Amino acid sequence: MKIKVQTKELREKSTKDLVKDLKESEKKISELKFQASFKKLKNYKQIQHERKKIARIWTILSEKAIEELSKENNGKQN
Repeated sequence: MKIKVQTKELREKSTKDLVKDLKESEKKISELKFQASFKKLKNYKQIQHERKKIARIWTILSEKAIEELSKENNGKQN
């Protein structure tokens, strides 16, 4: 249920906000990996959670790009 809510929130964001979230998540993953290498990370699932979040963001960005292309193509045909 929580994942559906997160995905819905991501779909409502603009492309610019999604790119910003993507950069933040990538930065967070690098910090988590750094903490894990020094055994300071207590919850290793956080890394997996961030990776999945990044995958969701990339998927939504791809969907938005395809939508924009199809709108452009439909506009040119008419």
